[in-house]
Amino acid sequence: MTAQAVIFDHDNQEFIDNETLNSFAAPVKFDALTRLVGQFESTKAQITEVHEIINAQRVNGVLGYFFSGNSTDQYGNSAHLRHTQSVSEVFRLEGALNQLTSTYWQLALKETDLLEYMPQTRREQWQESLNAWRDSRYKHGAKPELDMPEFTLDNLQSTIYSLLARRGEFLAERVDGIFRGLSRNHVTNVPEGFSKRMIMSGVYCQFGTIDYTREGHIHDLRMVIAKFMGRDDPDRNSTGSFLKTAKAQRGQWLELDGGSLRIRVYKAGTAHLEVHPEMAHRLNNVLAYLYPTAIPESFRKRPSRPKAAGFKSAVLMDKTFSNEISAIMISLTTHVRYVRSKNFRQEFDKIPVRNAVSLSSYTQERSKHLMGELNTTLQALGAVQMTENAAAIPYWQFDYDALDLIHKVAALGYIPDAQSHQFYPTPKPVAELLVDLLAISEGESVLEPEAGQGGIADELPREQTTCVEVSPIHCDILARKGHQVEQVDFLGWNPGRTFDVVAMNPPYSEGRWQSHLQKAASLVSADGRIGALLPMTAKHNAAKLLPGFDIEFYEPIHNAFEGTAITVIPMIARKAA
Repeated sequence: MTAQAVIFDHDNQEFIDNETLNSFAAPVKFDALTRLVGQFESTKAQITEVHEIINAQRVNGVLGYFFSGNSTDQYGNSAHLRHTQSVSEVFRLEGALNQLTSTYWQLALKETDLLEYMPQTRREQWQESLNAWRDSRYKHGAKPELDMPEFTLDNLQSTIYSLLARRGEFLAERVDGIFRGLSRNHVTNVPEGFSKRMIMSGVYCQFGTIDYTREGHIHDLRMVIAKFMGRDDPDRNSTGSFLKTAKAQRGQWLELDGGSLRIRVYKAGTAHLEVHPEMAHRLNNVLAYLYPTAIPESFRKRPSRPKAAGFKSAVLMDKTFSNEISAIMISLTTHVRYVRSKNFRQEFDKIPVRNAVSLSSYTQERSKHLMGELNTTLQALGAVQMTENAAAIPYWQFDYDALDLIHKVAALGYIPDAQSHQFYPTPKPVAELLVDLLAISEGESVLEPEAGQGGIADELPREQTTCVEVSPIHCDILARKGHQVEQVDFLGWNPGRTFDVVAMNPPYSEGRWQSHLQKAASLVSADGRIGALLPMTAKHNAAKLLPGFDIEFYEPIHNAFEGTAITVIPMIARKAA
C-alpha cells in the first residue's frame, strides 16, 4: 500500500484509508469559488461607489430625514436611526467592507463544507477571526491571527488547498478534541485513549440547557464515526435533540448511530459515553497519529472478539437508515388538530391527537424528497399514514404511545430489516381468523412466539398470553401495548413450563418454519394445540414434524402479507393426550 493510498501514524500503522479521508470533506467546486470572487468584487465596487457618492455630494446631512421620515416602528411611529452616532457612521467604508469580506468567507467555506468538517476548536477560531472586527477594541494588525485574509481568488484557492491538505490533521484534531473534552479526572486516570467508559462533565448547565462546546465535541465524535461507517453526515441539530432525549431518560443508556455509541446522563449534568470496541480501536489509532508514544499498542489493535456488553448488538449494524432520516424522526412531535376556540382571546385551540405524530412545518419542507423513506421507516414501527382532509397534511397514527420510541429509534439509526428478521406483520383479518380457529377458553395459558409488533397478540387475551420476541424494538412496542413479553431468541428459550395454546406466524425463509414449529410442539401441554400460519409446502410434511398431533388445514389465504406474494395456509394441530 502506498503513502498516497492511506494515512499512516508515526509508527507506520494505518489509521484511516484514503477513501474515508476523501469523504471527510465534500469535493471542491472551484468554478463556484470563482463565481463567488466575481460577485465579491462586483459588490465591493458598488459599496465603494455608494460611499464615494455620499461623501462627494455631502449628502449625509440630509440622509437622516430620509431614514426617519420613511421608516416606522411596529406601532406606526417614526423609527430613528439606532446604535449609530451619525449617518456618516452607517456609511463607513471600512465596516461595510469588513462585513462583505466576512460574509463571502463564510459563503466560501460553506460552499466547500470545510468549516463543518473542522474540529470544534478550529471552527471557533475561524468564527472568531470572521467576527473579531466587530469588537470596538479591535485594531487591524494588533493580533494578525485574528485578521481576516483578503478575499481574492489567489487567497481563496491557497486557503482551500491548505485546508484540504490538512484533512488528516483535522480528523486527528477532531478526535483529540473529543478526548480533551472529556472530564479532567477521566483523562488523567485513563490517558491511553478511548476506553469502554468515558466521562464528559458540564454537558448540561445548572438550568438544564446543553453546553454548546460539549455538544460540539459529541457531534465531532458522531461525525468521525459516521465517516468510519460510511454513513452520511449527521445533522448538528439532531445531536442536540438526541442529548435532550438522553436527558429525558436520565440514568438510562441511549444508543446512537447504529450501535456505535451510547450515552447516559446524570443529574449533575455529566454524561457517560461508551464507544463500541470496533470504533474505539479506530479512534485510538487516529489519536496515536498525534501522540505516537502515548497510546499503547494494545489499545490500537482491532479486538479479535469484541466484547460489546451493554450494546444491543456485539456487531455494528451495516444497514442503518440515513442520518438525514434520523434528524427528521427526532423532530417528530405529537400531532395536533386546530379547532375553533371558544376563548375570545385566541382563534384556535390545539387538540393533541392520541398516539399520532407529525412533522413541523419547517421539517415538512425539508423532507419532501424523503417522505417515502420516512413513511416506510415509521410503518415498520406500526404506523399508518393519514392526512388531514382540509390541507392534506400528513401525520402517522399508531395504536400505542410511540413518540419517545421513535426518538430512540432515530438515535439508534436502524430498525430490524424485514427480510433478515422475516418480519411480516400479520394482517388483522388473518390474525382474527387464526384466533377464532383456536377457540381459546378462559384460564388457558397462551404463547405467541415471534410476536413482532403484536399482529396476533393483539387478538389474544392479554392476561393469559406470553409473547416471545428477539427484537428489542419490537419488545418495547409490545410492552407499550400492555403485553407480557420475553426478549429472547425463541429457538433457544427454556421457560421451564408448557402452554395450553400456541398461536404463531413463524419465519418462512430457508425452511425456518420447521424448526420453529418443532420448538412450539415441545412447549405444548397435554391436550394443548398449536395454531400456525404456514407456507403451502407445510401441508406435505407437517405430520412428520409433529408426531402425536392431530393436524387440520384450512382454506389457503392468497397474498396474505403486504409486500409478498406468499400463499399461506392456517393449521391447527391438537396434541393427543
